[in-house]
Order: sequence, then structure tokens, then C-alpha cells
Amino acid sequence: MSDNFPRKVLLVGNCDRPPVMSAIARALDRLGVAHRHLYSQLCNTYFDRFIIHPVNHYARVLRLKPKHLDLFEGHPKSHREHRNRELLRLVADYRPDLVWLIRGLKFKPETLEIISRQTRLFCWYTESETRLGEIEAELPYYHHLYFISSRGVEWANELGYRSAGLLQHAVDTAQFHPMDLPKRYDWCFVGQWHARRQHYVEGLAEVSRNFVIYGPRWLKRLWRRPALWLKVRGTGIWGEALNRLYNQTKVVINVSVWAQEKETGAGVNLRLLEVPACGACLLTDLTRDAARLLTPEVHFVGASSLPEMQARLAELLKDEQKRESIARQGYEAAFRVRTYDTLVAQVLEDCRRLRTA
Repeated sequence: MSDNFPRKVLLVGNCDRPPVMSAIARALDRLGVAHRHLYSQLCNTYFDRFIIHPVNHYARVLRLKPKHLDLFEGHPKSHREHRNRELLRLVADYRPDLVWLIRGLKFKPETLEIISRQTRLFCWYTESETRLGEIEAELPYYHHLYFISSRGVEWANELGYRSAGLLQHAVDTAQFHPMDLPKRYDWCFVGQWHARRQHYVEGLAEVSRNFVIYGPRWLKRLWRRPALWLKVRGTGIWGEALNRLYNQTKVVINVSVWAQEKETGAGVNLRLLEVPACGACLLTDLTRDAARLLTPEVHFVGASSLPEMQARLAELLKDEQKRESIARQGYEAAFRVRTYDTLVAQVLEDCRRLRTA
């Protein structure tokens, strides 16, 4: 390992669901790089949890204040102020060679400026393309900025920011793998409720009623649709349970919501690699960046509209040979195309080049 290769990394993210930071940490271990982490969502005070948050919530519900207004703005015991102090304290104590933000909750520009003067500050922006404008003011403080979408890179370049790159999701092969289990469901969907996703689920339910849904907000949104509401089995599913679900399903459905409500955007989510890694057949809407990782109609099946997805699902459920061929080839590709070792090595190499320059 060269002298300019980062030896200590501080990982900063929202929380560990999905367990992206845990997978990154294990990859750092395998590469012999020391690390610590900070989950900003969990870095909070009791005063914020039991006073600030409820007061703001009920003031908004009762329409006593607009949604964007914080009645406790700048309070030293607020979540925002506390997580900023904790991040600065951890940077000062640990003195990392690289601070790697996996962007969720925002940090104040003053905090980012202090960190960028002390060490290398990288950001991996994993939010929707519709929210790119939220980080425009932060661009001067990042030594390097990654996006999960090629559209994000284009946006940064259009603003004159040149230290931007594409960092697509990877697959944790320790968590996602084939299991010899009988197929219980024709199809399943995992992910947070979205109007576009509900539209697709309603349409696919016309093809087969043997399906399940997991994800936040579905129970709340489907209570007027009892036939669909009964298909919701949980607000989340993780780890071995998620791996089992994919292995027990003939066709796993993915519907992206990165861009506008009726569009798919450019980026891909975690399911593009995780589902094939389980040896399951993936049927997904098409996004521009998907072909950078896997080949449509070889490693997964794509559809550009709901009617097309309905037709493809019906076809796959009838044609077991084709379904299993897609699943097998997808599995073989997912394990070699992009693991977390690959992802982490890319980031560390970028940091090394910057330190050398």
C-alpha cells in the first residue's frame, strides 16, 4: 500500500437500512483499511425526540406553521445541531484520511467547510434525481462527488463542477445468494410506496394474484383497496428474510422512482444486482444506466411501460425455461460485475490520486 493510499476512513450515512455501510465496512476490512462510522439519523438527543420533533409535527398537522419551518431552528439540542457537532468531534478525534458521506441527512455548509480543510471529503449522493438541487450549495466543499445516476454527473458538470463521477450500487454476495427453496409466489415487490409503483402493482395484480408486497407506507395507502392491502406482509424486509423471499419468488418486480413520477430516470437501485445474485428472475422498468451493469434480455427482463410489463410477466410465468435461463445468466453476471470490493477500491483509488496530486 502506497503512502498516499488512505489508511483511515470515516463513513457517514443515514442509517444501515439498507445495509450499504455495513457492506462497505466489510470491504474496507478485506482491504486492510481502518474505519469508523457515524449514523446521522441515530445521532440525536432526547430533547429533540420527545420535545422538538413532536411540537414541530403537531404544529404542522394543525396548520400552525408551514411544513418547511422549524420552530426550533438553531437550538443546540436539535437533531441538526447535534449531528453536526458529533461529526466534527469524530473527525477531530479520529483524524481520518478520508471522510466519506453517503448522503442522506444534510450537514451544515460550515461543517463541511471545516472538514474539507482538514482532510479529504467525498460524497456519494444516493437520493432521487429530482433532489439534485439540494446539494448545489455544498459542491465547493467536496473534493470528489459521486452519483448513482449518470444524470447526476451531467448535472454537476453543467454547473462547472468537474470532480464528479458515477458510482453505481454493488451487491453484497455474502447476503444475496441462491437457496434451494420451492417457489411460493408468482411475483413480489419490495420498496417504499410511490404512486407510480402502486399503478404498476395494480396492473400486475391483473396478471397474477399470487404475490406479496413489502415496504413502508403501503398499508397506509392501500387501506381503501382491501384486495391489495392484504398482500402487504410488512413495512420492511432485510437480511436473510429478504434473500429467502427472492429465492421463493418466480419473478421479482422492480419499479424505479428516481426521476419524475411518470419517468424512470437514469440511475438504478440496489435490486438490479441483488435479485440476480439470488438466482431469481428480475423484471424491471428500463433505466439508462442499467445496461452499464447487466444486459437486458440476457441477465434481466426490461419493460418500458405497464402494458409491456404485464405482457412480460405473463410470458415469464408461462415459460419456466426462459425464466430460469434469465435467472441463471443473471446470477453468473451479478457475482462478477460489481461487488462492494470493486466499489470501495474505486473510491480509495480516487482518494489516492487526489492525495498524490
